[in-house]
This record gives sequence, structure tokens and C-alpha cells, in this order.
Amino acid sequence: MNKKIDFKNLTIKDLFCFDKMLTPSFITIVYWIALVIIGFSAFTIILSSFALFTYSFTAGLFTFFTGIITFVVGFISTRIGFELICVLFNINHNIQKLANEKTDSEKKEESSSINTIN
Repeated sequence: MNKKIDFKNLTIKDLFCFDKMLTPSFITIVYWIALVIIGFSAFTIILSSFALFTYSFTAGLFTFFTGIITFVVGFISTRIGFELICVLFNINHNIQKLANEKTDSEKKEESSSINTIN
């Protein structure tokens, strides 16, 4: 998402009327926070597996691999999820551009027809 919101011109109306999208500007921050939480959770699971080894080797081994799977699948699924959100915002942005181009072309046609009548 290359287009960022200009926070200098942000008004209360923009916050409540959904004319400007704020999520694209925050999505990178939320993505990195999610990765840190997933990494911390996976690291905690792996460390807890070492404590389980004293009670049961099988449970400890299972928990260890669960931590690794949590790390890998968590990172990949988080990336896919956030990319899907970005795609939705890109689609919205492109549709808005098409709508603006259509209204601009309609205004040009209208003004040209008025000029030919005169």
C-alpha cells in the first residue's frame, strides 16, 4: 500500500464518514505487532516443551513440534491474511479511480454538448 493518508488534513468528518480509509496506513504496524505476538507465543510453547520433557518425552516432543508449527503456520497465515486485506483496499482504490474517471468524462461530454448548442 503505497498511498498514505495525510494526517495534517484529517478531520473529524473523515473519521466518521468513511470517505478516507485509515486502515491502509495502520496495517503495517498491526502486521508487525501480530508477528511479534506469534513469535513470542511460539517461543513460549517451545520453552514449555522443555519443561514437559521431565514428565513425558512424548508430550514434550509433541509440544516442541507444535511450537515450530505454530511459528511457521502463524507467520505464513498472518502474511496471507494481511495481503488479502491490502488487496481489498487496492480494489477499493481502483474502483474509486474508475468512478472518478467516469464522472470526469461525463462532465466533459456535458460541457462539450453545451458548447456545441451555443
